[in-house]
Amino acid sequence: MKNKVVAGILAILLGDLGIHKFYLGKIGWGIIYLLFCWTGIPAIVGLIEGIIYLCTDNETFQVKYCGSTASAAVNNSKTDRRDSIGSGMDNTFDSVDNGLDDTLADDPTSIDDNINQM
Repeated sequence: MKNKVVAGILAILLGDLGIHKFYLGKIGWGIIYLLFCWTGIPAIVGLIEGIIYLCTDNETFQVKYCGSTASAAVNNSKTDRRDSIGSGMDNTFDSVDNGLDDTLADDPTSIDDNINQM
């Protein structure tokens, strides 16, 4: 799974040499960029491609530019999101749970008092 930010930065900075094409595994296109680097055209195309890479969402980037299948790209994306969300939420729930335990230990009737005030 290739990183779209790396590909985008390589395309913007070294697009005239086709380094981003080599990174994405498009060796033939990388060689063409190298052959025509003296014209300046690959630099312009690389700049445009870099912007496109950076503006594309991860699933579309993986399918369109890296040759992944749509289901594999979606599954990898869901797993990455689930892992990042899960680790953050575990800490949040732990701190809320600990806060409730501390409140109940200090004064178990405080919850009933708050409900009766509503």
